[in-house]
Amino acid sequence: AMKQRMKRGYNGKYSDYIHRYDELGSSHYIKISKKLIEKVVCEGKKVIDVGCGTGILSLIALEEGAAKITCVDISKFMLEKCKEKSIAKGYSADLISFHEGDAERLPFADSIFDIVFFNMVLGLIPNQQATIKELTRVARPGGTIALSTHGPMHYMEASEACVKSMNFRYFLGHRMEFWPRDEKEIKIFFMYAGLDSIQTDRLTWIDEFENGSEVFDFFASTTSLWWYDRLPLELREKETEKTREYFQRKKINSITSDVVLAYGIKK
Repeated sequence: AMKQRMKRGYNGKYSDYIHRYDELGSSHYIKISKKLIEKVVCEGKKVIDVGCGTGILSLIALEEGAAKITCVDISKFMLEKCKEKSIAKGYSADLISFHEGDAERLPFADSIFDIVFFNMVLGLIPNQQATIKELTRVARPGGTIALSTHGPMHYMEASEACVKSMNFRYFLGHRMEFWPRDEKEIKIFFMYAGLDSIQTDRLTWIDEFENGSEVFDFFASTTSLWWYDRLPLELREKETEKTREYFQRKKINSITSDVVLAYGIKK
């Protein structure tokens, strides 16, 4: 059920902010994607980007010389944006393909990809261990699984502000956005998936904004406000304006990004 709420959110059901995902969030995801790719050699490799979103990491991998990249996302809207961007850059179907799919049940045979990327998606999936096993399944022996995910401090200011401004009649007892993990937990997931040569890293920084409204706009566009599924339709716009005003009034002018990166090799 949670995955379906997230899917609907990133298809734009709950908020028009999803149309500003690249406008407001691309620099954030470019920074994470470039850091994740630093330790991976893409040149000449067959790559899959699971949870590709609008293709930010996929297009970087192609620039790094990937022989072929397969883009997968649960959101049809995000996948279409990814396709539009790849066409605009002149990439052919021989280089990049697009598949709507679930990270827990990938529609591919065993052991066919040299590199499996999973960029800032794990925290949105309830069964994280099963997902990492599935990523491992589609990697060839000797292939690399490389992921980034939400660390414990990720978006902490915005998350706290949202919780304080929420109507608890609808949200009490439900996590608002994601399940964060630390480096130790990710290492354990990788070990149980049978991966070897496991490495982790951490990328943490704080972005400053002109005002709280800008912080909320960034937060809303990158998350899609998918937890609004719990709000009646007629309250969603009102709740958005109330929360945006709270960010402004409380001077929530900064946001922390805390990203755990992990790498493993399939035996």
